[in-house]
Amino acid sequence: MPRAFSLIELVIVIVIIGIISAIAIPRMSSSADNAAKNAVVGDQTALQRALDLYEVEHEGVMAHVGAASIKTFYFRLLKHSDLDGTVNDTTGIYGPYINGIPANKINGLATIRRDGPAAGANTDGWRYDTATGRIEPDHLASATGYRAAGETVEKVTDDLIKDLGG
Repeated sequence: MPRAFSLIELVIVIVIIGIISAIAIPRMSSSADNAAKNAVVGDQTALQRALDLYEVEHEGVMAHVGAASIKTFYFRLLKHSDLDGTVNDTTGIYGPYINGIPANKINGLATIRRDGPAAGANTDGWRYDTATGRIEPDHLASATGYRAAGETVEKVTDDLIKDLGG
């Protein structure tokens, strides 16, 4: 009867492995979602700190004030600027405040929109509220899953600065 005993042991081992898999696999798959959500919170905090520091150094003027385009708004965070907000890497004494615009790890977008629909419209990576100066992630509240994306918006070059007239 040794063979029957070995077969019973094998079945028990397989059942135990199945139970462990049923518990472990869902927990492991949710880890990527949790990591993406935590990354979004961290990136939101970094962006908000950059915006707040810009405002403090520019005597209470928020980064969007006088920025005719979203590109100017980006460059005020990514490059050096003068007290009046003019982007100028040669003479600007303030900034840069952040190395790049981080991609929202849930929807994969590395863009910021100013105002418009409430956060959660999923049109951009981030939504900036010009009335409050607050930045929020713009992914759908019900979204789950990590989207592979570049870490930041394209590198800032002098040619892009020239496009601004700076």
